[in-house]
Amino acid sequence: MSKLLPRLSLTTALVALFLPLVCATGLLVSALGVRRTEQVLSSASEQTLRAMVGQLRAQIRGAIDPSKAVLELERIEDLADGLNFEQRLDLLPSFAKALAETPANSAYMVADRGGHLFLVARAKEPKGGLVVQGIDPGKRMGRRIVFDATLRQLSSEPFSPPPGFDLKERPWVRLALASKGPVMAPLHRFVFGGEVGVTLSLATADGGAVGVAFPLTNIGELLSNYRITPGTQLAIVTPQGLVVATPAMEGMGNFYQEAAGGTAAIPTLTQLGIPALAALAPQLKQALLKPKPMDRSLGFSHFDAAGQGWRGAVVALPSPLKGGNTFLLMAMPERELLADARRLAKEGGVATMLVLLLTVPAVLLLSRRLSTSLRRLARQAQAIRAFQLEGEPGGRSRIVEVDELALTFDAMRGTIRRFLDISSLLAAEDDVDRLLERLLEESLQASDARGASLVMPPDRRLERGELVGATAAGAGEQLHLPLLSRRGEPLGELVLHFETPPEPARVAFCQALSGNAAVALETRSLIAAQKALFEAFIQLLADAIDAKSHYTGGHCARVPELAQLLATAACEARSGPYASFQLSETDWEALHLASWLHDCGKVTTPEYVVDKATKLETIYDRIHEVRMRFELLKSAAETDAWRAIAAGADRQALQAELERIWAELDAEFAFVAECNLGGEFMAPERIERLQAIASRQWRRTLDDRAGVSAEELRRRQREPQQPLPVGEPLLADRLHHRIERLPQQQLPADNPWGITMAEPELLYNRGELHNLAISRGTLSGEERYKINEHIIQTIRMLASLPFPAHLAAVPEIAGGHHETTDGRGYPRGLTADQMSPLARMMAIADVFEALTAADRPYKSGKSLSVALAILVTMAGERHLDIELLELFLEAGVWRSYAERFLAAEQCDAVDLESLLARLRAPARAA
Repeated sequence: MSKLLPRLSLTTALVALFLPLVCATGLLVSALGVRRTEQVLSSASEQTLRAMVGQLRAQIRGAIDPSKAVLELERIEDLADGLNFEQRLDLLPSFAKALAETPANSAYMVADRGGHLFLVARAKEPKGGLVVQGIDPGKRMGRRIVFDATLRQLSSEPFSPPPGFDLKERPWVRLALASKGPVMAPLHRFVFGGEVGVTLSLATADGGAVGVAFPLTNIGELLSNYRITPGTQLAIVTPQGLVVATPAMEGMGNFYQEAAGGTAAIPTLTQLGIPALAALAPQLKQALLKPKPMDRSLGFSHFDAAGQGWRGAVVALPSPLKGGNTFLLMAMPERELLADARRLAKEGGVATMLVLLLTVPAVLLLSRRLSTSLRRLARQAQAIRAFQLEGEPGGRSRIVEVDELALTFDAMRGTIRRFLDISSLLAAEDDVDRLLERLLEESLQASDARGASLVMPPDRRLERGELVGATAAGAGEQLHLPLLSRRGEPLGELVLHFETPPEPARVAFCQALSGNAAVALETRSLIAAQKALFEAFIQLLADAIDAKSHYTGGHCARVPELAQLLATAACEARSGPYASFQLSETDWEALHLASWLHDCGKVTTPEYVVDKATKLETIYDRIHEVRMRFELLKSAAETDAWRAIAAGADRQALQAELERIWAELDAEFAFVAECNLGGEFMAPERIERLQAIASRQWRRTLDDRAGVSAEELRRRQREPQQPLPVGEPLLADRLHHRIERLPQQQLPADNPWGITMAEPELLYNRGELHNLAISRGTLSGEERYKINEHIIQTIRMLASLPFPAHLAAVPEIAGGHHETTDGRGYPRGLTADQMSPLARMMAIADVFEALTAADRPYKSGKSLSVALAILVTMAGERHLDIELLELFLEAGVWRSYAERFLAAEQCDAVDLESLLARLRAPARAA
């Protein structure tokens, strides 16, 4: 760059040339436009107000024209005079026509001399429909019928009038009966509908009255059509400042209060709660001083309310009530009224910008030779923004600011590149120890320091570089950079050692680097802590499941060890189906979690079902109840014998008969007790004998529903209660033994988990004969399902957890360990092709651990030879994966597990070749 050319400030040249002139012109034009627009808008608003008031006066007169309403009243009187409710229903088309011709009316009422009410009103739903209500004072009941717009009946239902309702005391009836002509009742709340308004009524020839209701909501709705701006506040008030109508309240029904005689108290402007309208009260007083309020000139006044400026007006209107004119109060927010003026100001600003844009090309033509370096820097800035940090230098310029900016860009690009490289290295490191070493090395290199040290709690120190004695003695400079967490907690300290004081820019870079490193360090530490917490949680859950029942022992802790051994063998296989099988780090994590959580659903299985030792056992063994019934039969037999002896019968013969009966009862109870143990197959003849014993009767004299829970009482009430005393069968299947499966306990066929396991009809069946007749074991079908249901709960619980994407397979792996390769397993009936290899591994691990477990009180752990033989048999029956079981045997997974977890007496000789031959035989046959 030539040093002879002058160096100019680009900012000075451009600003001095055109910016002040264009901006000043734009501001002046905008100010004049805004002022003129405000004047035009104010004038237009006043003209709109005049036109609106004229229309509003005409519409209010038309809406509540008394002469037309009186004609309709006389017409309704002719139609309804002397008719009952059903006869008046036949006149419904006439009532509908009357309502259609008087849109301001909401209802017509007919009250006869006997206090019967017939009311026809407009229906809110359906649109255009009618509601007919009638009241019979003798029955204190009413009837409500809804019709659509074609007068087709939609519904009919009874209803009760409000408490204390007296038709003759309603204002419109009372005033009509006391007057000779049409009369307007004061403002009151309509009983049927809850609206507030006035009623025009007329006495009928038969001593009754007819009325037409004018709700003030119609006037309020009419007002809502006259808002000049969205925020305009409107109200019609009496000369005393009482609010007649306003669109600001939802029908005003809840705003009016009941007054004496069934009338309604009208709220004041202050009670209305709208500050802008309340502020117009002084203008209302001035309007009342005018000789002719209807002729006062229209115009807006300015006032402040609720923290903003308003334009307001007070205009006289015809009144829907007695007592002279009413007044329309209107208040408009100035910010809305002047919105167009402000919009014009914005448009003026836009116009100014357009002028600037038109002026820029001319300026660019003049400054083109001066802006070449600036355009080059702009391209460089775009490249940096896109993180394209490699490229040509920015170049030099004659403009001072551009030249300094080019040098700064070059330095900034290098700094950002170095910072991002170091940040990427730190972010890519998962191991905390390696992260600390990398942080120390990169900090030392980036800072050009002689040495660096990293101090971490507890008393951990890492050092790199030349920590020379001169530095330690104070000849150099030390830069201490604390590593702080996001919450400001100290994580450690980075100390950099320099021979000379470092430059401020290098210090700032090192500080930024330490902050980024602290975030990376905290993130890794938090991730490690969360993993450790989750690991502890799942092990805690597994321990809780094992501790819940002494029958499960350490099952949840041993299955993960066995599953990991089998998965390791599959990964190490160099031939066979699993020669190419490998697991990633995330796959290992998923297997680890699934194996620990595979039985988490057992937390929902009741202990008394898992631990059921006898057929009649629930929370307690009901054999004791059966024993007491036998004792009762023996006692009854003895009592009968002594009564007969006392009556003179042969004592010796009766005692012999008593001994026989006792012996027979003892034998029958011994048989029932034997059946309760569940140790023998229940042959048909045994079941027949059980049923014969059950037919014996014992005498119950106490209420079997007293003192029971509400749930049991509900079940017992399924049967009629018999008068006491009553004969009861010795053993029975009663209705209260059948515990229903509630809808929320039922699994729909289209459930999202694909579970196909059939559910029993009942949740539990505690019938005595039903349980004693169990063919094998002690569990009924319902109880066996409840135990097997734990795998359904496991799937549902794990599916509800928000596992990250790399752990999405955990529910599938954990939920498949009761499936079989032939599709006859549960709960989803999957085949081998539908299960992942890890799920099939879990099935083998679960069965082998259960067979060899020696910590279960109801059985001893099987020896290795027996357990492996059972596994081979199950594989031959297509319950377990043959290829995986072959790997399990050949790789010695069983042996590694046995050395760690089985007792010495279980580790007998295993004929491995014979087992493999048996295993391969069905595979060859298949």
